[in-house]
Amino acid sequence: MPTVSTRRRFIEILPVAGVALLAACSKVAETPPTPVAVPAPTPTTPPAPPPVATPAPVATPKVVAMVDEKSAQAMALGYVSDSSRADKVKYKNYVAGSQCSGCALYLGKADDAAAGCPLFPGKQVAGKGWCSSWAKKA
Repeated sequence: MPTVSTRRRFIEILPVAGVALLAACSKVAETPPTPVAVPAPTPTTPPAPPPVATPAPVATPKVVAMVDEKSAQAMALGYVSDSSRADKVKYKNYVAGSQCSGCALYLGKADDAAAGCPLFPGKQVAGKGWCSSWAKKA
């Protein structure tokens, strides 16, 4: 009877062929373990002295620059560091006695010598200063 290759015969042979292939590929020649080189002992040194405690750095206050009266923005707003020097003719909204420290935009306390102002980000205005955007603090 001639051997006829059929799908069924292929399925019967496949697992046996797979196992034989795995067995052939997994044979590894055993080699003796390589000796591990042990480093020579290092001479012992005396322990280091404990670190000396250094004082914590003292936080220094950040110095913020004052607004320059000659800057373009300050000149456009008529800013002066002393309200008595405000141009009363050019700025009709100037009220005698008005100062940055009494302005709604002033970010400091009323008795601060200088503080921030949102009109001049990153700079400080003088508490006794004045500009045309002055608005009475409520």
